Amino acid sequence: MPVRVAAIAALCLALSACVKTTEGSVAMTTESGAPLTTTSRPSSTTTSRPSGTAAPPTSSEVPAPPNAMTMTCKEFTQLDEPTRLAVVKQVTSGGNSAFGPFGDQFAETMANTMCEFMPERTVREILTGTP
Repeated sequence: MPVRVAAIAALCLALSACVKTTEGSVAMTTESGAPLTTTSRPSSTTTSRPSGTAAPPTSSEVPAPPNAMTMTCKEFTQLDEPTRLAVVKQVTSGGNSAFGPFGDQFAETMANTMCEFMPERTVREILTGTP
């Protein structure tokens, strides 16, 4: 079973890396266009975070459902994205997910994709390879 999950994950990664390119050239002109005009807007005060610092946690994070560790893929795919992300965080909190190094968003996307093909499996099985 872990081999099947790994094979499907590799297939999903390979398919997501496919990019279609179209041969051709970019049109270039030396003719001048219409003049650019700008309108004056009132200045607004914005604050910025120093580079390299993480955003503060948002209060919009939702808790994982009580059945997060036993949730089937069929149930998982019917959830909204914040709840799916909470389930993934709960399942991968032990650090035993193959998708851990790629982050929770990536793991959520992969779980959602793989669950479309294996609705009877559990999310934990998809992410960790263990029932």
